[in-house]
Amino acid sequence: MKRFLLWLISVALGVVVLLAAVMGVSYAFTTEGGCPDGAAQFGGQALEPNGSCWQVPLLGGQLDKVFASPSTLTVQKLGVLYTAHPELTLPDWTGYTALTIQNAAGDVLFAGSAGEYQNFLFPANGEYKAELTAWRVPKGGVITQFEGGSTGQLRKNLGLERPAKPTGWYRYSFRFTLQASAEVELSAERVEQGGTVGVRISGMTGDAVPTIETDLGSVQCVRAAEGWRAYIPAAYNASSGGHEVNITVNGETITRTLTVLPKDFGTVEVEAEEPAAESANAQFRSAIWPLYEAAVTAKQWQGGFVSPAEDSMTLVDYGQIKVTNGQQGSRSNSTKLYTIPGAPCRAAANGTVVFAGSLELTGNTVVIDHGCGLRSYLYGLQELSVSRGQTVEKGQAVGALGEELTMDFKLGSRSVNPRLLFQTSGGLFWKEND
Repeated sequence: MKRFLLWLISVALGVVVLLAAVMGVSYAFTTEGGCPDGAAQFGGQALEPNGSCWQVPLLGGQLDKVFASPSTLTVQKLGVLYTAHPELTLPDWTGYTALTIQNAAGDVLFAGSAGEYQNFLFPANGEYKAELTAWRVPKGGVITQFEGGSTGQLRKNLGLERPAKPTGWYRYSFRFTLQASAEVELSAERVEQGGTVGVRISGMTGDAVPTIETDLGSVQCVRAAEGWRAYIPAAYNASSGGHEVNITVNGETITRTLTVLPKDFGTVEVEAEEPAAESANAQFRSAIWPLYEAAVTAKQWQGGFVSPAEDSMTLVDYGQIKVTNGQQGSRSNSTKLYTIPGAPCRAAANGTVVFAGSLELTGNTVVIDHGCGLRSYLYGLQELSVSRGQTVEKGQAVGALGEELTMDFKLGSRSVNPRLLFQTSGGLFWKEND
């Protein structure tokens, strides 16, 4: 019996020695090469880690070997970056991030995650300093356990994942100079009368709204994912030839030339109309004209527009010269349709009702704001079924049609050709999903 106990003790000691030998070999041959790759980029340039702490699993995760490198005061210099929003690229293993950005005076302009950085706008060109920490922890792990550095001794693995993987963090500290210039892109450099041209402005710092000046009409910018968007109308009566478009961003003015091409809209015979009473004109000006210069809202339409009257016959088309008793008169800025009384009058696209009421000059009237300065004006309805402030979807009934419907689609105060909207043609649909 004594001999058997001695044998058991010797076996146990052998196992202990063997395990100790395996652990020693494993520990000795586990190097920093077992830590994840710290490759991160900012503005297309590789970032150099400045401090780290990693626990690399040994013996199937039963123990860890810790590699620690305390953060220093060294700051990597990236030089000049020419984009308004340098892209931040992180290693695939990254689970948590902490990023701070300071200006030259040391003021913290941003503190948050890498995901939140996507919505950050640098206020101006200049010098900046940033610090980034990227963690890899198992699901349910605690980030702060890695903040205290390490003595380099073995630690017990948390056992939160199988198989065990390295856990820890890299820290990066870097400086850079931002020197971005606005980029302006037009959907086209030539446009026929009645058409529209889209404008995309990107690459600028700050959130100051760009201004656009052109004799083609009042143009306002709206925020978009890539920067700012605007739409320039070339009305039926826009003079043919070149038109300067001046875009001012953060004090910098960029000039583009837009060429308007003439279009023959034809003529149409119409009966003489009695002049409207001055009171009717005054009421219309008071109710409708302020909408021409109202502040723009976010884009609401998606894809082509639908005609407000599903079944109709055109009496006077957009841009046509009206002829009365053989005499040529003015050109039409709207489209007059012969419609089926009582049939639904539809919203041409998603939008918000900004006017719904009866006017002496135009009868029952509905105006829908589709965003970006584009509004549809519907005159002569038999009945109204919407009210001001109500949101509507494309094709939704906003009232009942009478015998005639006059529709006018305006960008600001300038009317554009509705046929192009129904055909999903022109600058209003340029890079629509960007």
